[in-house]
Amino acid sequence: PGALVDALVRVADLDSTLATHDASDGGLAVALAEMVTDDTGVAAELDDAAALFAETPGRVVVETTDADALRDAAGDDAAVTELGTATEDGSLSLSIGDRSIEYAADEIRDLRGVLARELA
Repeated sequence: PGALVDALVRVADLDSTLATHDASDGGLAVALAEMVTDDTGVAAELDDAAALFAETPGRVVVETTDADALRDAAGDDAAVTELGTATEDGSLSLSIGDRSIEYAADEIRDLRGVLARELA
């Protein structure tokens, strides 16, 4: 774990690192959705839907302007997988094979409150 933490510190210290988000609570789908704002979105392609929901400790989503610098900073201490691109359309677009979904930032905000509203 120490080497992974060191790698994450190196990545966070890069000028090219714009944002990071822990993916261990709620999985990758939640982490990506929480990074979407009215002005910032994400378009991601995945090989496996299960990856969206796995709450694997130590996984972090990183928005960067320099993927090569991120890989160099992570070195052999952390695996790096390119998922997609940041967008300026305020939406979450996920594709897995020939299936895809898209949610606007306001739809994501509404979905976050569903359980609280339904259980109130």
